[in-house]
Amino acid sequence: MSAAPAASTTAGPLFEAEVSTPRPAPRTRIGLVPVAMVGALVAAGLWGAWVTKNVLGAGDRPAIAKVQLSGIVGEYVQAQARSATPPEQVTTETRAFMGEVQKNLERRGASGQIVLVGEAVLAGNVPDITAEVRREVYAKVKMPQAANASAGEVMGAMRAAMSGQGAPQAAAAMPGAALGGQGSAPVN
Repeated sequence: MSAAPAASTTAGPLFEAEVSTPRPAPRTRIGLVPVAMVGALVAAGLWGAWVTKNVLGAGDRPAIAKVQLSGIVGEYVQAQARSATPPEQVTTETRAFMGEVQKNLERRGASGQIVLVGEAVLAGNVPDITAEVRREVYAKVKMPQAANASAGEVMGAMRAAMSGQGAPQAAAAMPGAALGGQGSAPVN
C-alpha cells in the first residue's frame, strides 16, 4: 500500500510546478533599404499626381487662342479721343495701355499658350480670348472717361448735324461734296 500513494503524488506533465513560457522572438529592425523604397514610391506617386493635375488642369486655358487686338486697341483709342485728357497725358496713358497689353500676351506665351491675332485666323475652331484679355488689361489700366458735355450741347450738335447746318466748311468747298463725297478728285 505504500507504493500507491507515492505514485499519485508524482508530478506529471499536467501538474508541473514550473511551467516554461516560450520566449518571444527577438524583434528585427527594419532596414534602411525598405524605408528608402517606400519613400521613393511615395515621392513617385506625388510626382505623378502633380503631373496629372498639370496635364488635366491645362484644359482651363486653351493651348491655342485668338485675340482681336484691333478691337481692344480701337476701343481704347476712341475712348481717349472722346476724353478731355491733355495730349501729353494721352501719350503716357496710351503707352501704359499698350505696355500692359504686351505684358498680358507675354505672360500667356510664357505659360505655354499660343495667342494668334484674330485677323490672322481664317477658319477653324480657335477660342477667342478677347474679352478675357480686355478684362485683365482694364483691371490694371483704367479706361479713359468721356469729356463732360451737357445734354443740351450734345442734343444741339445732333440737331445741327441732322439738319445739315453742322456740315464742315471743308466739305462744302470740295467740288464733289454735293454728291456725298463721290465726286471726281482734283487732277494735278
